[in-house]
Amino acid sequence: MKTRRSKEDWLDHGLTVLAQSGIKAIKAEPLARALNVSRGSFYWHFRDIDEFHLALLGRWQTVRTNGIIAEIDQKGEDGERLKHWMRKAMVGDNALERAVRAWATQNQHAAATVATVDKIRLKYLEEVLSSDGLSSQQVTARAAFLYWGYVGRIMIGHGASKLRPLQLDGIAASVLA
Repeated sequence: MKTRRSKEDWLDHGLTVLAQSGIKAIKAEPLARALNVSRGSFYWHFRDIDEFHLALLGRWQTVRTNGIIAEIDQKGEDGERLKHWMRKAMVGDNALERAVRAWATQNQHAAATVATVDKIRLKYLEEVLSSDGLSSQQVTARAAFLYWGYVGRIMIGHGASKLRPLQLDGIAASVLA
């Protein structure tokens, strides 16, 4: 056994395993082996696997929602945030999102976290659209439609056609028109 691992190391590795293999692969011993530490390190940070699961959901929310919102807000001013959101949401691998949503079909804590995350993300989209001058009625409908597209892309997975950044920028511009 080599180095000490922080709670965040465990959680980040847990998110990687969740994305690759699903919730059934989240077990203390295999995680410890992969991190090259003893199983005791797991129990130093987490009381049990249930506590780890809850912390994993919290880490997913922090990294994949709060962190992305902060990143988009830093990059773009009003008028640009939707483009940044589109590029972030509609490009890249969504294995982790699919895994969390699959987990949510079987677990009430995961389902509650997904529902909370969906509300936060949808509210953020509404704020972005509102700041670009759309009416409240337009904001609600367009934010919902964009988010449905995002969730649909997640669930389609690798079979989804790939949109180039300029195509996404064009879609963002048409949503704001």
